[in-house]
Amino acid sequence: MTMQITVESWQEELFRPHRYKIIYGGRGSGKSWGVADALLLISCSRKCLIVCGREFQNSIQDSVHSLLCQRIEALNLTKSFEIIRDEIRNINSGSRFIFKGLRQNIDSIKSMAGITHLWIEEADILSVNSWRVIKPTIREENSEIWITMNPKNKTDILYQEFIANISPDNAYVVKVNYQDNPYFPNVLADEMQKDLVRDYGLYKHIWEGECLEHSAAQVFHRDPKLWYVEEFEEPEKVYCYYGLDFGSVDPTAAMRCYIVDNILYITHEFYKVGVEIDDIGKSCELAIPGFRQGRIIADSARPETISFMKRQGYNVVGADKGKGSVEDGIAFIRSFDKVIIHPRCKNTINEFNLYSYKVDQRSGDITTDIVDRYNHICDCGRYALERIMKRNHADYRVLSRM
Repeated sequence: MTMQITVESWQEELFRPHRYKIIYGGRGSGKSWGVADALLLISCSRKCLIVCGREFQNSIQDSVHSLLCQRIEALNLTKSFEIIRDEIRNINSGSRFIFKGLRQNIDSIKSMAGITHLWIEEADILSVNSWRVIKPTIREENSEIWITMNPKNKTDILYQEFIANISPDNAYVVKVNYQDNPYFPNVLADEMQKDLVRDYGLYKHIWEGECLEHSAAQVFHRDPKLWYVEEFEEPEKVYCYYGLDFGSVDPTAAMRCYIVDNILYITHEFYKVGVEIDDIGKSCELAIPGFRQGRIIADSARPETISFMKRQGYNVVGADKGKGSVEDGIAFIRSFDKVIIHPRCKNTINEFNLYSYKVDQRSGDITTDIVDRYNHICDCGRYALERIMKRNHADYRVLSRM
């Protein structure tokens, strides 16, 4: 099968053999599209078993399945592929794309024979354990591991192994940013310019693929003594708090948390743009245990949506929002001895990293004003904990064990 398809210069090396292919960079770079195109074309030329994985995948919607479907159509390859709910097959070559959450399916992947390619998307949240287990699992002759990510921390295992130090001889490592995308859309260019003015440090991370430089401008400064990411076992009997923030252009977000011994544990999240009002409750239920049974504190700016959810049977009430409520909520979250975020809550982790105060562009001074971005889960947390914010410290220690 002969196809004449233009590829970008950084993509050319993807068609040559390397054990590791590390494609990293900022938003709008087209790196995921480029990798999807390359793997689709490779799957047309020979029989492959391609596992598309990410650290956590709760449903097929969390995977690159829809991206691959879009690229199949864009490349005019619809006659070559059979698309089913959880698999994509090449009719001519016999290649298969399957989709797995690495953390949940590590044992099944270890026992899977014949894997030729593993593509780990959003690998910046890959755990050390998953990486150490998965590497020797991909053992087929000439098999390859492909990585796409926007690295967050210089201490992360993949950054240290492939970017911070001299890359191994069997690795192709390339940085791809918006400047490398000839189809970079104007709407993203506008967002990028706003970030450039508002916060240069965040601009460098989001758009140019630089690691976050943690500073006092961050609302939740990355101090491991204050907040960190870690798996934990939930007690059998613990009172859980639920917060909900409605979105339209911004994502609709929800979160679940509990408190034990003045430590805030964030267990689950929901985070998605474009959720219809009819689907908010059911979508949150699928992602968050106990959502239907719990008392939900929601964004009071949408009373009509709250009323609709009440008619659906949800115990939801509006938050008491007013002057100073954002600052008070942040101060309350900071008052915990620790905040521990489960690694499945990737958007929570992202917001805790990115939520920041405005920086004066002339003086470089950090202001008391908070940037109104990367705050959707954080708003959920403020709403969820509202009823105990009004109590004294001793009261919510008791309430946490109800």
